[in-house]
Amino acid sequence: MYIQQGDVLLHREDSYPSTVEILKTDLLHKGQNHHHRVRGDFKIAKNDSNTLLLSSGCELFHEEHKTLAIPEGVYRLGIVQEYDHWLEEARAVVD
Repeated sequence: MYIQQGDVLLHREDSYPSTVEILKTDLLHKGQNHHHRVRGDFKIAKNDSNTLLLSSGCELFHEEHKTLAIPEGVYRLGIVQEYDHWLEEARAVVD
């Protein structure tokens, strides 16, 4: 299952890493002049894929997008990529 808000993509995972540093922030992704944040009871593991452990009642918030309710569970944070066929390169979408 995927949840997408602008350039942020959350992918449902089966397990949460047990031995990782927990970030003390609600910031999921920092844009040019706007930020994607999570609200509610959650933990963000600082690892190679930034894994989120969300309890019930969490929301994904952004100033320019509709606030999304996120079901309880474990998610991996990703950023949507776009491909430029003329330049033959991929880059992160800037929303």
